Amino acid sequence: MKLSTIAWSLLGLILLAVGGSRILAGLGDRETQVRQQLSALVEALQSDGPQSPKRFFTRDYIDEDSGTERRPLWSALREGAADLVPDFDPATGIEFLPSAEADGDDEARTIRVRCLLNRTAPGQLAEPYWNFEAELDLRLERGSWKIHRSREVNLDERGRA
Repeated sequence: MKLSTIAWSLLGLILLAVGGSRILAGLGDRETQVRQQLSALVEALQSDGPQSPKRFFTRDYIDEDSGTERRPLWSALREGAADLVPDFDPATGIEFLPSAEADGDDEARTIRVRCLLNRTAPGQLAEPYWNFEAELDLRLERGSWKIHRSREVNLDERGRA
């Protein structure tokens, strides 16, 4: 065999492996994809880096209970989340709910998310602040799951975790 034939064969196998894994990831379990996206949101909230939590919300996001839209939420996340550290377990913090809106729609999911938010202060240990719980409607947009609507956010339990 020629060296060029071996090289082209190896290149073809590499492209097939990479392309196949990307295709399988796109066709993979929707629940796994949702869990990964919410874990990425938690990481974005925890970091001071360029990752913007805004990219995890649809442009027409709204909280049904308060009427809060995307821009005010984004401002609140930028200002108020700096001293909050989420303790989120993607395996147990997400419950997939049946939803009339999501039935038969492979690009919609309704979930209940639970997360302990700890408040930090300079020179002190983190203290439990809020057992956050909310119901979220998610939409698949351009290959990423984004939060479209929220409701039943347990605001009354804030500061009593």
